[in-house]
Amino acid sequence: MNKITLPNTKHLVLDRENDLLTVWFNRPEVKNALSNDMAEELASVFETLAKLPEIRFVVLRGKGGAFCSGGDLKLFKTVFQSTESTSDMRQQVVEFNASFGRTLRAVEGLPQLFIVLIEGVAMAGGLGISCIADVVITTANAKFALTEVSLGIPPAQITPLVINRIGVSQARRLLLTAQRFDGNEAARLGFAHFVVKNTEALNLQAKELIDHCRTAAPGAVSLTKEIIKASARMNGEAIVQFAAERFADAMLGPEGREGMLAFTEKRRPNWAESPDQVGNTTSENQESPS
Repeated sequence: MNKITLPNTKHLVLDRENDLLTVWFNRPEVKNALSNDMAEELASVFETLAKLPEIRFVVLRGKGGAFCSGGDLKLFKTVFQSTESTSDMRQQVVEFNASFGRTLRAVEGLPQLFIVLIEGVAMAGGLGISCIADVVITTANAKFALTEVSLGIPPAQITPLVINRIGVSQARRLLLTAQRFDGNEAARLGFAHFVVKNTEALNLQAKELIDHCRTAAPGAVSLTKEIIKASARMNGEAIVQFAAERFADAMLGPEGREGMLAFTEKRRPNWAESPDQVGNTTSENQESPS
């Protein structure tokens, strides 16, 4: 049986420390604008992560002091310079936009606890990706905006994510006006859960959160995320049955048995222990997370 490994990436840096994987956008020269290649790499990494239960926590952030400035506008310039027919160009644009939808589905399907750290800017598609995170931590001075309509295009793939994150009323305002706001406002609206003052505090808040979340069983986290997603498309008896089956799977599985035994014995369950720190720090792309 072949061992599953994370894919090689050029536009992402993958830093693994035991059961934590930090994924860095790595195009700081353009504030980590999303190129087609970067989006495809992100989809590939997140699709693979779904098959790697030994990784419990996934953090997404950006190199160079910026999270993500949205889609790379050079892509549109390339389309307009094409000598292909209008119908062929249209199909090319449709395929590109749909491929970004695939990236978003891969991110949304992640079974691990998914944390996004934002500093600098989180614009357009970058902000859309953060809407799928389980927890978002931002610096207070980070700049946010859904800028698509100011460029003459709709925020096609991320619109449902934004609505799901902050509700229809505020989503309509921001999607239709492209207004900018900071980290404090992002928290008030519901985009972010924690606001900190700088990068140092960002790193500390993330560490404290992950250390706390070791008390949560990884399988139970994954099943809870399944129930959360199912709640958006099911109701009535369907969601009752779905949730009950997931509950039974967990309770009768090894985590449920260990959790109940640990509670009875007044000890920490085995998943709550910190992993061995000796010799386990690696960088998948051989680059430090500076």
